[in-house]
Amino acid sequence: MEHEKYFQYFDRAVLNYYRANSHAYHLIEDDMGGEIRISDNWEENLSEEHPYIEFKFAFRKLENNFVCIAAFMPSFKDKISEKDHAKWIAFYIKNPSFHKVNKGFERWTKRYLDGSWDVMDGPKIGIQRELKLINSITETKLNHKLFKQDEYRLVNYPAAENSEEYTKSILELYRLVIDGMEKNCLIKIAKEQNITLKDEGKRLNSFKEIIPSNLQSKIYTPFHKINRKRMPIHGIPSKGITPYAAFETFNSDLEDIFSALKELKNLFEIVFDLDSESCLQRLESLSIFPKFDKPPRPEFKLEEALKMKGKTIESIEFGETKFHKDVHAGEGINIYFTDGTAVSLQIGSNAYNIASKYNEINPPDIHTDIMLFWAEKLRKKNEKK
Repeated sequence: MEHEKYFQYFDRAVLNYYRANSHAYHLIEDDMGGEIRISDNWEENLSEEHPYIEFKFAFRKLENNFVCIAAFMPSFKDKISEKDHAKWIAFYIKNPSFHKVNKGFERWTKRYLDGSWDVMDGPKIGIQRELKLINSITETKLNHKLFKQDEYRLVNYPAAENSEEYTKSILELYRLVIDGMEKNCLIKIAKEQNITLKDEGKRLNSFKEIIPSNLQSKIYTPFHKINRKRMPIHGIPSKGITPYAAFETFNSDLEDIFSALKELKNLFEIVFDLDSESCLQRLESLSIFPKFDKPPRPEFKLEEALKMKGKTIESIEFGETKFHKDVHAGEGINIYFTDGTAVSLQIGSNAYNIASKYNEINPPDIHTDIMLFWAEKLRKKNEKK
């Protein structure tokens, strides 16, 4: 590989420091690599104890099937502080031997070194995306999300290649996709399909009952496997903590759940006859619409606005209003309807009052504008954009 001489390798245990200090750092991982960057809570006064960092790294499989960190050194030196560099050196791997198959590492180099953005994300990022799409369908149709969270920062690859770290990762995955299922949403889905649940209190059983029998092996079985793997975690391991290909096994679990969620999304698109992408786009657009908790002032303006209801628009004028020395600068919209009526939408302000109070301000110095935010219509399952 032409880039080989630029890589150095480190034990993945170095990431534990950033996990333990999640108030200052955000660790993002996928099957081909990850990124460490400061968290949203990081502030300049933390820089001495927790220096600024923004560093991408690759994963690479060793000959023994364990996985290490591959650091591209030209960017490593620029993106990491001297204090962090000292931490990493303690986990340096000298002269590692690599597995012949390293698909994740090859994808990372193609994306970040060769600039190929055709490289697909791995299952961990894919799971977050599918959870969002599933939630968007159920929230649109039932006003209730199926999953409490679509992103859970504690779902990470095992910190080390042993059985104990593997079970910790399984537990967090269980919390996201099984414990995170909303029972009330399962009940609503069942009612929508005229399915009578045997016991509404049993989450996983209810989930199985809303899945058609011909799809249970694709959808329910991967969830059931995670549940089975999670069950022994409450006890003490009978064999103690043993070496284990934790990263690769957990990645296989993620791939199974990712595939199951894609099938579940496709099922809901058919059952509810909705396109998941349009549901997500609409909800994201509506989220920036203003929320109203009081009537307009004066209240009669509401009656004026309601006159537009049911009318058909014939034409629209939109632009900056003409200059007036006693009025703020701004924009307006004139809407003309097919029944001969018209309405003008303008922004009011107290610019004249402010200018009267402060000699250095003139009303035209204050500028307002009208911003348009559209929420697109929902599309049926096979409806084109």
